[in-house]
Amino acid sequence: MQDKSKENPTNFIAEGSLGLLFEKAKAHNRLNALFNKQLPAELTGLSLCLVDGHKVFLAAENAAVAFRAQRQKTKLLSIIKKIDGLAETKSISVKVDEKKY
Repeated sequence: MQDKSKENPTNFIAEGSLGLLFEKAKAHNRLNALFNKQLPAELTGLSLCLVDGHKVFLAAENAAVAFRAQRQKTKLLSIIKKIDGLAETKSISVKVDEKKY
């Protein structure tokens, strides 16, 4: 009989470093979803790329979105600080997602 528990990734329970990585990915996806819900329409195309201590890195889908985000860093920082788990953020960095080109 085939093990059906590995077909649905939400029910996947791994042990060791793989399990830790999987839990970090789920937490990152949750934070990114919360972030995207609060973004204004003109900043659609931004996504949470990396959270490193008190710094958050954002990826923009193109240069125009990155430019608008750079101009509104204080607004973005206030949005990020409202998200549970990111309240201690001190700075943000916005980069263009090079992989899409």
